[in-house]
Amino acid sequence: MSGPYDLPTSRQVSTAPLVAGIREHVDAWRRGGYPGASETSARLLEHWFLDEHQTPDGLEFRYYFAQREAVETVIYLYEVARHRTLPALAGQFASRPIASDGTPYPRYVVKAATGSGKTKVMSLLLAWSYFHRLREPGSELTTTSLVIAPNLIVFERLRMDFENGAIFRDDPVVPPEWRPDLD
Repeated sequence: MSGPYDLPTSRQVSTAPLVAGIREHVDAWRRGGYPGASETSARLLEHWFLDEHQTPDGLEFRYYFAQREAVETVIYLYEVARHRTLPALAGQFASRPIASDGTPYPRYVVKAATGSGKTKVMSLLLAWSYFHRLREPGSELTTTSLVIAPNLIVFERLRMDFENGAIFRDDPVVPPEWRPDLD
């Protein structure tokens, strides 16, 4: 049996047509040391998931495997596989045909349960976008993001985490050598 920080020894089979194919590729990419990732992405992945971290109280801090897998998947699909549309994703990963949604914009979705750390995943992906744009020539990512909350309760929680950059300061989101670049 594995813990919440480790690669699961078994998984529930997903009925979603893209999940199995994407997981297989992302697992291989992780095992291979993230080949094809930009220097920025590779450094962030190393910092988040391989470097050791402590909480302000001195306790060990690690991201859950589900958080890691979500972040790795978005980075892999965008930067390594370079898929920006549903037809492109379906062409490589789908177990059955998927109709195009017609959108010209890249959209990535990760499924996560209540209490599984979606806010932490958001903070990592926001930091990835920010630093990728700063450090990678020609990056199409952005240094500015808009977070939309579905209701007041979630808004208040997000406000507490993101206000004045608290989550970027309190969690190990930014490598120490990049802190001066964070506005």
